[in-house]
Amino acid sequence: MKSALFPTKLAQLLGSWAFWSALVLLTLARVVVVEDGTERRYMLLTPWEKGQVEFVNTVTGKPVLLEFHLPWAFQGFRAFTDPETEAYYTAGEYPWNQALARERRKTLAYCSEVGLALKLGSTWFRVEKGCLRLRLLWPP
Repeated sequence: MKSALFPTKLAQLLGSWAFWSALVLLTLARVVVVEDGTERRYMLLTPWEKGQVEFVNTVTGKPVLLEFHLPWAFQGFRAFTDPETEAYYTAGEYPWNQALARERRKTLAYCSEVGLALKLGSTWFRVEKGCLRLRLLWPP
């Protein structure tokens, strides 16, 4: 008797709007936790949203902007800064953005004594004399 009931229940589940909505949400959701050492904030993002980090390089005194995307990991990085600051990071040995574009990470950490700003989706986080750590919890 139970074996005849199982296919019926499975068919009902697969035919339900709630099941397919949950499956789509699970596929499209990006769950990220942002930590600053004292607080932890969970965020639900889409794969189309992007992140960015803004800070001033303390050696060159010039601003740096890093952008990234979240399709399956923190990836698609791109840096914007002046040639002197890029040379500081690369010693002039390689094209910075080509190297950054290959990076794929589940965890990021940015630290600054002067200050930095991080934007995920439409939410800003700021820290001075500290770090911001991002972890992509979903998808695993």
